[in-house]
Amino acid sequence: MEVLLGVKIGCLLALLALTLGCGLTPIYVKWFQMDAATGHHHRILSLLGCCSAGVFLGAGLMHMTAEALEGIESEVQKFLVQYRKWGKLVCS
Repeated sequence: MEVLLGVKIGCLLALLALTLGCGLTPIYVKWFQMDAATGHHHRILSLLGCCSAGVFLGAGLMHMTAEALEGIESEVQKFLVQYRKWGKLVCS
């Protein structure tokens, strides 16, 4: 049990170091600075920015979709109970 705990803590620290290293690298590398970018280089950096924004937007929408589906399910159940209670729905 103690060996497994040590492995888990080691993996956690390695993941933290890797995330910090990869996340902070663009700050110190001149190639990633937008001020120095021109032409094709600027287009690549813009594309990378758009991809990262898409990742965050997609994650946010997926998170909201789960909650929205849960709310929709409860509303459908309420509608079905009301529909059964009052009979057929009359559409005009």
